[in-house]
Amino acid sequence: MNHVRDSVFIRSVLPPGRFAGCSASVVRRMKPVLPATALVLLATTSALAQERPTLNNLDSRLDRIERVLDQSLLEQLQRVDSLQREIRGLRGEIESLNYEIETLTKRNSDLYADTDRRVTDLEEARDSLDFLGGEDSLGGSGLLDETAGGLDETSGPAPVSEPAAVFVPERSTRIPQSNDVDFGDGPRPPAGPLRDTATQAEKAGYTRAYDLLARGQNDSAVAAFDDFLKKFPDGPYSDNAWYWQGEAMYAQREFSSALRNFGVVVNSFPDSTKVPDARLKIGFALYEQKDFAQARAILTGVQDDYPGRSAAVLARKRLQKMDREGL
Repeated sequence: MNHVRDSVFIRSVLPPGRFAGCSASVVRRMKPVLPATALVLLATTSALAQERPTLNNLDSRLDRIERVLDQSLLEQLQRVDSLQREIRGLRGEIESLNYEIETLTKRNSDLYADTDRRVTDLEEARDSLDFLGGEDSLGGSGLLDETAGGLDETSGPAPVSEPAAVFVPERSTRIPQSNDVDFGDGPRPPAGPLRDTATQAEKAGYTRAYDLLARGQNDSAVAAFDDFLKKFPDGPYSDNAWYWQGEAMYAQREFSSALRNFGVVVNSFPDSTKVPDARLKIGFALYEQKDFAQARAILTGVQDDYPGRSAAVLARKRLQKMDREGL
């Protein structure tokens, strides 16, 4: 019975066709090794059975990892695309804002460049009205009497409707020229004709210096105008820059430097609208330096040469003050 069972086991182990040649003696000789062979076969079968699920698990884990990576990569690409769209939108907004800033800067520069001319016109109109309607007017009523023979000689002729031209009469008191040594390391007056147009940098520089003066920062304004005149000595704002720098110096009671600047306006820019005011301030500066004879000569020239202008009105008031002081 055992022999039959062993034969069956050997038949299952040996390949097909090999068992046919095995005799009973061969079966008996293999009998001792059969249990060990059976254990080896069982262990191998168990290992193979365990290995197959492990590979399946690895495949499943790899599939999950690939899906996670694919999803993460897709999300990253979507975020990059969204960021690129936002960057393009921000660039467009920046370009739009830069254009608006440039437009506003140009507009402000133009407004500042015209401010001093408008202020001058308003001052002239105000002072002319004060001159005609103040205490010195005929009858003291503040209104001109149509029956009156006209204004007295000290008040000059009535202002005409057209703006008075800027001129320096031949017999007016001569404004002395400044020497190169008077300018030190600062800017020099232009040697040739002025340009008709200004660059954006030139407008911005003039605006910055004028704004400092308007805020009462005289030290900074003097330095800013100094830098401006060194960079743009022959620009269309040159005469105004020399004048306003002189005003800042006058406010600091630097009368010698102020005299130099106002003299540059008169001598180097004879057609400038700032000439009457520059001559007036020369008279004021000489008064502050107690050079009363020269101050009176300058102020008298301003009063005679620019009748009806604010400079003439202010010159007359200062002359009247000097008369009261016996100077």
